[in-house]
Amino acid sequence: MKKRLLIMYATYGTGHKSIANYIKDYFSSTSEFDILELDILQYSTRFLGSFTSKFYNKAMYYFPALWDIIYHSTDNHLVGSVSAKLQSKVVSSKKIKKVILDFNPDIVIATHFTAATYISKLKRSKELDTHLISIVTDYKAHQIWLDSYKSEDALIVNSNEEKRSLVKKGIDPKIIKTFGIPVSTKYTMSLYNKNKILKKFKFSGKRPIILFYGGGGNGSIVTLPYLLAIIESKIDADVIFVCGKSQTLKKKAEEMVERHKCKNIRVLGFISNGPEYMSIADFVITKPGGITITECLCFEKPMLLIKGAGGQEKDNYRFLTKRGYAINASWLFKFRIIVKRLCTKPEILKNMRKNLKGLEKDTAMIKLYELVEEILNEE
Repeated sequence: MKKRLLIMYATYGTGHKSIANYIKDYFSSTSEFDILELDILQYSTRFLGSFTSKFYNKAMYYFPALWDIIYHSTDNHLVGSVSAKLQSKVVSSKKIKKVILDFNPDIVIATHFTAATYISKLKRSKELDTHLISIVTDYKAHQIWLDSYKSEDALIVNSNEEKRSLVKKGIDPKIIKTFGIPVSTKYTMSLYNKNKILKKFKFSGKRPIILFYGGGGNGSIVTLPYLLAIIESKIDADVIFVCGKSQTLKKKAEEMVERHKCKNIRVLGFISNGPEYMSIADFVITKPGGITITECLCFEKPMLLIKGAGGQEKDNYRFLTKRGYAINASWLFKFRIIVKRLCTKPEILKNMRKNLKGLEKDTAMIKLYELVEEILNEE
């Protein structure tokens, strides 16, 4: 009989859902599991689920200073625990409880702390007998992620440094796994032939190629000034500007490129072949969101980081820049200078790629699968 796998997330931003989808795709390909994927917000009351999601996105993107205060003020044991339980209570409902109990999973993988906290609650009340794995989707585990660790079989983080930090906080080192964030196995360099893809997309390969992830919840507000800075700098490079699902951003970017008669900038909407574009890029411009930067690390791509949303993205900034994987260029004046340098001084990118060598981020999904099998086989 197939084991039942429940993958849970919450749509606060898009990253948690993306990871859940990656996990579902990979585990589905093995035909060994019955899989149910749930967004906890879809089963909450319309008002509370919608309100908390919109508040999160508004606070992050329109009021980053406010979000930074909220993030750091809750990053302690007492407030973090209360916040996690409160948020889980706010978005939970009888409907989602019934769905979960009817499915009766053998194991749950949570890509958002709200889901992990809710499953932990059901386990403590003995309403649900299951295994639980939580995946921290940024490069520092905020205290709010740690509320349910006593009910977890594994807590997946991104580095040995973070593991040491969590052990100091009293987390059992046996449950901490430093696999990294599991992204699609398509983000593996060996799968792609750069010359063939250059030919496919009609790039000469004679000048630098910049992949610019301009989409996301705040794309139309934050990234257009950076695109304009690239245009005005007149750099000798090919630029791929990805707008995601934002039609507003795509329209404005296309108008900007046409107005300045830029032949070296391609504006794209949502793309399903991101790994192909990443495989040919010399470096990537992006906000420091957990998923995108993990995909860059898998491809060993140097990053130029633009202004993020504060909070967890500040922690991601620190992680990447401290190790020489990325350069912080959030201020437009600095951004103009750094973009030019990266396009004219290849030794900078060479040194950054050297720092990125040897990372095993593209093995996270395989390690997660092996962990699930190990946990289930111990029963």
